[in-house]
Amino acid sequence: MGLEINILGPCEIAANGEPAVLAGERRVGVLTRLALNAGQPVSSEQLLAQVWGDSTATTAGKQLHIVVSKLRGLLAPHQGDDIIATVSGGYQLNLPRERIDVHLFSLLAGRARDAKAQGEIETADGLFQRALALWRGDALAGMTASWAEAESARLEEERLTTLEDHVDLRLAAGDHHAVVPVLTAHVEAHPLRERPRAQLMLALYRASRPSEALAVYRETRRAMADELGVEPGSTLRRLQQAVLRRDPTLDLDTPAQRATLGRPVIPTELPADIPAFTARATEIAWLRRTLTDTRPGLPAVAAVHGPGGVGTSALAVHVAHAVADRFADGVLYVDMGAATAGRRPLPPYEALGRLLRSLGLDGAAVPSTLDEAAARYRSLTSTRNLLVVLDNALDAGQVRPLIPAGPACAVIITSRQIMASLDSTSHLELSRLDHADATALFVRFAGPGRVHGEPEAAQQIVRQCGGLPLALRISAARVAARPDRALSWLADQLTDPDRRLDALEHADLAIRHSIAVSLQHLLRGPAGHDASQAFLRLGSMETPIHTAAGISALTGWPERRAEAALNHLLDARLLESAGPGRYRMHDLIRLYAREQAARHLSGPVHAAAIGPGWTPYF
Repeated sequence: MGLEINILGPCEIAANGEPAVLAGERRVGVLTRLALNAGQPVSSEQLLAQVWGDSTATTAGKQLHIVVSKLRGLLAPHQGDDIIATVSGGYQLNLPRERIDVHLFSLLAGRARDAKAQGEIETADGLFQRALALWRGDALAGMTASWAEAESARLEEERLTTLEDHVDLRLAAGDHHAVVPVLTAHVEAHPLRERPRAQLMLALYRASRPSEALAVYRETRRAMADELGVEPGSTLRRLQQAVLRRDPTLDLDTPAQRATLGRPVIPTELPADIPAFTARATEIAWLRRTLTDTRPGLPAVAAVHGPGGVGTSALAVHVAHAVADRFADGVLYVDMGAATAGRRPLPPYEALGRLLRSLGLDGAAVPSTLDEAAARYRSLTSTRNLLVVLDNALDAGQVRPLIPAGPACAVIITSRQIMASLDSTSHLELSRLDHADATALFVRFAGPGRVHGEPEAAQQIVRQCGGLPLALRISAARVAARPDRALSWLADQLTDPDRRLDALEHADLAIRHSIAVSLQHLLRGPAGHDASQAFLRLGSMETPIHTAAGISALTGWPERRAEAALNHLLDARLLESAGPGRYRMHDLIRLYAREQAARHLSGPVHAAAIGPGWTPYF
């Protein structure tokens, strides 16, 4: 993504997927000339001769300087001030060649031919498709200067050759039925090209249509005699004779030749967006920018983390819908299962199996080991333009094998823990909504009519939800389910600490479930025993701020051990940082901890130890 210049069609500029207006014939001409030579200097004399042509204006040099200045003003905000550099005697466009469609086309076509030569049929097929899909019409469309017309003709010849190379690949793979309509249109558009006519004859013959293959030869001979006064070339003549005698060399005579080309798989697996999504403008902008920021050789990876119920999944899905059309090969989505109470987080191998099947791999062809499956996944994604959403991940180890290899791919990871050990990953911590945004979200969920009818009760509900979108969503759902009751009915329940968690349950949504998930994962870790004991003891305390010294005094542990337990709770998002060495527990989590302490600890000071296998109640 980032800045892109497209000239395989009318000249267009895109900045992070959004079109940028480029007006003026000379600006288009200068930028196109520089783009064709990206990374190399173009002399002022060449630019003046080609773009200004026969103009004898003495100010042409100054006009060129002004045009370059205007182009810099348009491009620099998206790429940097050195996007068009002044070099000795001219100018140079400093933009990676893969961000200019004409160079990306050549790169992909070359890689496709290399893959074909190495027998990698599916890879070559995908690369050819990507290369040819870049064309939006005639190259340099709308430019009438002689140099532009010459460049357009040269590029068109490259396109036709690439198309025909792709057809050769498909014919060798036994795809002759599917290429007949492609070749028929190609021959009609370019009646004097012999290669596609020979390909069409072969495709028709292999499709058991020999009489039509011979008719193509007769039409070719007539057209060439009428237009050029010559006979068809030797290749076509030999092919005609081979068709007449049904030469077995024209057949695909070995099973190995009948490789099935992978049909383009365009997955669209995102869950539905949330119509009432509200606020998070800064976070949305960050995530969109991160996903479209290309780095040489690397996919863009954005990891969004935050406590349960804060809306990491909603944000990821919302932004993924907004940018999905920028990923030509589709969007993959996997719920990694670390945010559902009672559910086992999805093992990496199972997740890879889902991803590979979504990419078109037959289930029986999924490799049997994690390493082999990960290698296959990297191979399939190396040349694709995919968005992968790994939702509700447990930790970095779970998602590391699922990062695609292709530099044109992007990944969104949501989790409660920060994925600090993932290389080349950008991180976003999602915090609770402030009161204004929380109120706006509740209004969207519950409806403005009921909120405006009882503003004080609505504000009380919002305050007791503590800025958590999940709590606001549950509250609004309960209000919607009881249209005959006033908002004050729910506000009263939420105000009572002993009833608040009960009030924040509706259907399959519950704050208890969300908190219990973090606690369950906490107990699986090696440091979980100390952290879980500290969690229960914090639930019995009324003080809002906690320190390692306080927990040390409460438990009798050394202060270092108490600090380790608190940091483990912080990593699990069961505590928040309140400054260096200070910790705070969200009110809803504190209520849950108090419930758990009453259930699992005994004695007037809740001092009894808990067993390693206790199960949180939810």
